[in-house]
Order: sequence, then C-alpha cells, then structure tokens
Amino acid sequence: MKEVEKLLYVTDVGQPSFAEVEGLLALRALGLKEVILLHTIGADDWETRLAKQGMRARTRTVDGPLVPAIVDAAHGEGVSLIAANLNRRRRPFRSSLTTELVKASDLPVLILPQDAQAPGSGESDLFAHLIFATDWSAVSEKALRYLLSLDLETITETLDIVHVIDKKLSVRDIRSLQRKLKESRRLFTDHGIDAEPHVYAGEPSEEIMLAAKDYDATCIVMGTTGKSALKNLWSPSSLCRITEASVVPILVIP
Repeated sequence: MKEVEKLLYVTDVGQPSFAEVEGLLALRALGLKEVILLHTIGADDWETRLAKQGMRARTRTVDGPLVPAIVDAAHGEGVSLIAANLNRRRRPFRSSLTTELVKASDLPVLILPQDAQAPGSGESDLFAHLIFATDWSAVSEKALRYLLSLDLETITETLDIVHVIDKKLSVRDIRSLQRKLKESRRLFTDHGIDAEPHVYAGEPSEEIMLAAKDYDATCIVMGTTGKSALKNLWSPSSLCRITEASVVPILVIP
C-alpha cells in the first residue's frame, strides 16, 4: 500500500485555523509522520501543538512568487501530498492561486476551501465520505489506481462513484456505462471500501458539486492532466470550476 508519510501544508489566510491542520491528522492512518508548515503566518505555536498530538512538524518560509515556491518546497522536502488553503478568486487576466497550483504540481494536491469549516473533530472526518468523479479517461483511471493504492478502508466509511452525462447516449453507450460503473464499484469493494455508483446529467462541475451535497461528501476526488487540462482560462474546465467553487475539500491527482 502507498503511504502518505510527509505532507506540505500551505495557506495565505490571514488568520489560519489550527483545526484545519488538525483535520489532516486523519492521514496518520495512511502513514503520515511529518507535516511541513509553509507560509503559515500567525501560527507560531503550531509545531508545539502538533507535537503534543504525536506529529512531527517543521515550519518553513519561502521567498518569491508563492506557487513556484510551493512546488519547489514540496520537491525539496520530498512530500507525498500538498494540502493548500489559498485564495481561490480569479485575478485580472490570471487564474486563481489555487488553479495555478493545480496546474503546476506533479504531486497530489488537497484543496481546502477557505469558506468551509474544518470537518469533524479533526481525526477521522476528512476522508469519511468520498465522492470519486470519473469519466474513465486515462487521468480518471490514474486517480482510481491512486485511491486503490491507499489504505482507505481504515478511514473511509462510504465512497460514491459519480459520472456526469453531458450528451445524449445511445443504448450501446448506456450499456457500456453500466458495465463501467459496475466494474468501478467492484474494484473498490474488493479493497474493502463501501462504494455506490451514481449517474448525473448536466454541466459536469455543477453536477459533481451537487452530488457532493446530495451525499454529504467530506471530500471530492478527481484526476487532472495538469497544464493541458487547465490552459483555457477564459472557458474554465470542470476541474478548474470545482477547485474554485467547491465548499468541500478536493483531492486533485495528476
């Protein structure tokens, strides 16, 4: 099984919430041993507070443009995952910092919405109810393999597989869709994860966020191809829209 041994947490929030970082301690079930705190202004005692909960932590500062600094720090520290609570508002003629990070990172990025409360008590809820959004493309299949490589059955209570239809389907298409949903469910259940498939119809980003609301998701999981998937900033991809609008965390897997 893959382990998430080291995590880089970064935020540009003026008054960051320790409860948010505490929520990431659920990843101990996946092997988390150390948290690197980046750009956490006003969080001087977090290392001590994490140490009291048995988690190694270090604070690191960076200079220059934030997104390249995050990527460089992640590679330099050898982390397995980046957790980021960054400004998701679009800037004139530019994408948000969140979207830029998703584009630039070749590591999984867990996006933590600024306007959402930290889930639960901090030890189990973040990955308790997952939405896995898939279109069975190569990037979705890679995200599926990543999830299956984790020991999710220890922290995930339910997983809902969501596929969004945005065009009219033939009878053959419907049968193919049914087979794919059944196979995806089997893969998760074989790994001890309670999974159920669902089909939505409409604009993908809106329907995925609706599914997250319908099933009380604590996190949405999606794959991305990185720069090529997000290059058109005037007509944002579904992933771009979700990363900038979702009220629940999103795990983006490159």
